Amino acid sequence: MKTLFRILIVLSFFAIIYYYTSESSYELEPLEGPNSSSPVIPKTVSPEGFEDALPRPETGMSTYIHQHSDMVLNRFGNPDRIDMSAYGYEWWVYNKNIESFVMFGIEDEMVTQVYIIGEGLDASPYKIGQSLDEIYRMTIVDTEITAQIGENIYTFSMTERDMRTRILTIFEGVFAQLYMDSFNDRLIGIRFMDSKTLVKHRPYEMTFVGDLIRPPSLNSYVLQESNESNAKQLYDLVNIFRQHHDVPMLEWDYGASVVAMKHSEDMYTGNYLSNESPTNGSLKERLNAHSVQYNEAGENLATAYFDAIEAAHGWFNSESHRELILNEKFTHVGSGVFINYYTQIFINKP
Repeated sequence: MKTLFRILIVLSFFAIIYYYTSESSYELEPLEGPNSSSPVIPKTVSPEGFEDALPRPETGMSTYIHQHSDMVLNRFGNPDRIDMSAYGYEWWVYNKNIESFVMFGIEDEMVTQVYIIGEGLDASPYKIGQSLDEIYRMTIVDTEITAQIGENIYTFSMTERDMRTRILTIFEGVFAQLYMDSFNDRLIGIRFMDSKTLVKHRPYEMTFVGDLIRPPSLNSYVLQESNESNAKQLYDLVNIFRQHHDVPMLEWDYGASVVAMKHSEDMYTGNYLSNESPTNGSLKERLNAHSVQYNEAGENLATAYFDAIEAAHGWFNSESHRELILNEKFTHVGSGVFINYYTQIFINKP
């Protein structure tokens, strides 16, 4: 019995040494999205003339915009998941097949936006995997894009980085956000949407003449549902990124997700952006407090993105965050979102 007791003491001693000396966690610089510094500026004078809009594609996923949701059901069947958003629409998520992964924004039974990331769907007039040079040759690309809703006029201004990573283009009645991979200048995701959705999102610096369209006020139920939906979408997207780069997919980890959610809420209520919580400590301390077992862990943080799609693409275009997403060592992931604070924790299970 005494021998066993001595062995336990020795093992505890080495465990303590390992805890304080091991480099088993990666805490990266948090990512602050472009929406953090994108002002909304009212004006009294309308802009002089609008840019030319391209003809609306006659085929492809953009044709669902302004259509009844029955059209989606007839083509794709019932969604695999229905997610709540903070903007008054639902996301119908079809995620069984990564190559045909698609999300439809549905508001009042009408399709307001479509997001695609797989090569198995028709993205006309674009194609997933298309080069940036080819997009510039075939598309009218301007640093300013204008949307008109009734008598109201909204003008969006893109930065130099936007013109390489998330380009906004206009067709007749439809807008397209082109999400580029800035490391190889290839198109990896597209969001088609109507003008009202674009104005509610405000993804770029915006000036307007007339009335400002605002997102709806959120009650506690909608807030919780939209937070959980964004967390699920982060999980979907990180696995799509990994599969497209031949990296094994990650499993969902409940414990890591609880830690991630609590950290996002803590950052929001404490008005800070850091891996180090003033009350709950480092990533390692937060995981240990919730008895999450792991060999290695890493954490991506972000704020000021209007939804999970924007946050995921933001991480993927940041070198250090991208390396964490594509790290083959990790086996599980947990995501947590609170309003516009995003946390994703990667772990390698023992």
